[in-house]
Amino acid sequence: MDIKQRITSTYRYIEPNLFIIGLFGSIGFPAYYFIWAYIFPQPYENLPLRLVCALLFLPFAIKAYMPSIFYRYKEKHFVFSICFCLPFFFCYMMIRNEWSVEWIMSFMAAIFLSIIIIYDWLIILIFTTIAAFTAALIGYLTMGNIGNGFHSSYLIVFSFSYFTGICFNYRNRIEIESKQLFSRSFSSGIAHEMRNPLGALYASQEVLLELLPESLTDNRLISNAEISKLRNIIKDNISIINNGHNTINLLLSSIDNQKISPNSFHHFSINEVINNALDVYGYKNKSDRELVFFQMNKDNLFFGNDILLRYVIFNLLKNSFYYKDKTNFKIIISVYSKNNETIISVKDYGKGISSTSIKNIFTEYYTSGKKNNTGLGLSFCKKVIDAFAGSIECYSTENISTTFIIRLPIITSPAVDKMKYDLMSVKKILFIGNQNKILSDINHLAFFYNFELFYKKTSSYNIADLNTNNYDCIIIDINTINNTLLTELQDKIATTTIKIIIIHHKNDAQRITLSKVYESYVFEYDHIDKLQKKLITQIFTQKKPNNILFDTINSNKTKIMIVDDNISLRLYSGILLKNAGYDVVEADNGLTALNYLQETAVDLILMDSQMPIMSGIEATKEIRTNNQYSLHQHIPIICYSGSLDELQKEHLVNVGITDFLIKPSSKTTLLNIVNQWL
Repeated sequence: MDIKQRITSTYRYIEPNLFIIGLFGSIGFPAYYFIWAYIFPQPYENLPLRLVCALLFLPFAIKAYMPSIFYRYKEKHFVFSICFCLPFFFCYMMIRNEWSVEWIMSFMAAIFLSIIIIYDWLIILIFTTIAAFTAALIGYLTMGNIGNGFHSSYLIVFSFSYFTGICFNYRNRIEIESKQLFSRSFSSGIAHEMRNPLGALYASQEVLLELLPESLTDNRLISNAEISKLRNIIKDNISIINNGHNTINLLLSSIDNQKISPNSFHHFSINEVINNALDVYGYKNKSDRELVFFQMNKDNLFFGNDILLRYVIFNLLKNSFYYKDKTNFKIIISVYSKNNETIISVKDYGKGISSTSIKNIFTEYYTSGKKNNTGLGLSFCKKVIDAFAGSIECYSTENISTTFIIRLPIITSPAVDKMKYDLMSVKKILFIGNQNKILSDINHLAFFYNFELFYKKTSSYNIADLNTNNYDCIIIDINTINNTLLTELQDKIATTTIKIIIIHHKNDAQRITLSKVYESYVFEYDHIDKLQKKLITQIFTQKKPNNILFDTINSNKTKIMIVDDNISLRLYSGILLKNAGYDVVEADNGLTALNYLQETAVDLILMDSQMPIMSGIEATKEIRTNNQYSLHQHIPIICYSGSLDELQKEHLVNVGITDFLIKPSSKTTLLNIVNQWL
C-alpha cells in the first residue's frame, strides 16, 4: 500500500470523529493562549501561530458547509493539519520555552493524540520526523541556540511514548479489524449457504421455462390458459429469486464497509419501487394484500437504491401486520410532495405505540415486546433513509394508529447534488472523438468532479479496450465515428450497465444515420453546462441491459465445457446452451476438466471458481501455463461464481480468467456473454 492509499485509509478511519476533533482544535488552540499567557505564564507564547492552527482545524467542524473544491483536497488538508498543529506546533513551542516540564508533557500528549488520530505507524513516523526537524530548524533560525534546557534522556522518553502508543493502538486496530473480518466472513458464509439453494431453485425454474412449450396445438393435456398461468408463475419465482440475490449483494456490501455504500445509488421511481414491494411482499394470506391501500397523486424520483427502499417498506409492512387482527385494521401508504421533499406516509390502524416506547423505536436492539423481534429492523431502516439524505419519523396514538413519515430530498436538492459530486470522483469516463473543444469541456468537468477521463481518437480506438477498462459512461462524437464502430460498441455494451452519450452538432451534417435504438442517447452539444447536466443525468439514471435473446445461433456445434460441482446448475446451463445450438460437455471439478482437455478440444469453458478436489482457479492456472494444454491456452475461460469483488476479479484476471458471470444467470445473460466470446 503506497502513502496515498495509507492517507486515504487513515482519513476514512477517523472521518466520523472529525467534527469533535475540529471543534476541540478550533476552540482549544486560542483558549490555551490565555491559560499559558496569563493564568500560568510561560516564557514564550505565539497567538498568531495558534490562530493558524485553529483555522486549520475549523474545516473539520464545518465540513458539511465547505465548498465543493475543498473535498478534492480534504485528505491532504487532514494530514497536513494534524502534523502541523500537533507534532510541529508542540515541538516548536517546547523548544522556544527551553524544554520546560509543561511543554515536554504537552508534546508527549501531542504524540499520543497523533497516534490516536492517525493510526498508521508509517505515516506518523514520516510526518512526525519531518515536523520535529522543521520545528527544530525554525527554532534555530529564530533563537539560535535550541539546546537550553535539553537533556538527551528526553529522547528516550519521547521514543518510549511513541513506540508504546503505536503498539497499543496497533493492537486495538487489529482487534477491531478481526471483528470486522469475522463479521464479513460470517455474513459471506450465510450468503454462500443461501445462494446454493437459491441457485438450484433458479436453475430448475429456468429449465422448466425453457422446456415448457409456448402453446399446445394437438394432444392437449392442459389448456393454453393453464400453460400461460404456469409460465407466469415460474417467471414470478425467478423474479423473487433475483430480488433475493440482489438483497444479499447489497447487505454484504453494507457489512463490508460498515455503512451503507452509495455506490449503487441511482434515480428511481418511488411509484415503481412501492408497487413492486407490495407485489412481492410475503403475505401470509392472500386476503392480507387487500388490507393495503396505496395512494399516489404524482410519481416522484428519489436518489438512492430501490432494493434498500423496498426493504424499508417490507419492514414497515411486517411491523404493521403484527396487529392485523384488530378490528378495522388497514394500512394506507401515501406519497406526496411538500417543500422540495417527497414524503412517504405509511399509516396502520393497529395497536399503536406508547409514548414511552416511541422515542426508542429507532434504537438498535430495542424491542417493544413483539415475539421474535431482534430490534434491528427499524434501526436499519433509519440508516437506509439517512444514507438517502432523508429522515424518518414516527407518530402514534395508542389503540388507534401508527404513522411512519419518510422524507426524501428531491433529486435536484443540494444534499443529493453533494452525494452525486462525491460519487463522480470514482467514475471512469471515455471520450471517443477528434474535437478539441468537446475534449476541453470534458477535461474541465473531469477536474471539477475529479473523475478519471480516458480519451481515444476514433482512428486509433480498439473495441477490445472495453475488456480492460470498466467504464461508467462513453461519450461519442457522432461526426467522427462510423456505423461499424458504433454498432460494435452497442453490441459490446448491450448487456452491461455502461451508459452512452452520443454528441451531435446543430449545424453539422450528420455522417451516419442513427436507428431508433440510439435516439435516447443523442445529445445536441452547444455548451459545457448542458453537457454537464446530460452527463450527470446519464450517469445516475439506471440502465437496464438490453434483453437480446439468442434463440438460435449458427455455431456449427461449437463446443462448450461447463465445470461446476453443482449438478443442477450444470443441467440448467447445459440445456440452455444445447437449445441455442452449442455442443456441451460437463465436468464436476477442475481435475476432471483437465483430464477431458487432454483428449478433446473445446472452444470455451464456463468454470466455477470454488470446487472440491481442484478449484477453477487451480485448473485455469494449469491451462494457461502447462504446455500439456497448449491447444487451450488462449481460449476464453469464463469464471462462473456466486459473488466476486473487484480485488478477486483482479486476481482472477492475473491467473488467466477472461471474463466473469455471476451465477445463477438468466438465459439472456448467459447466451449474451457466451456469444460475445465465440
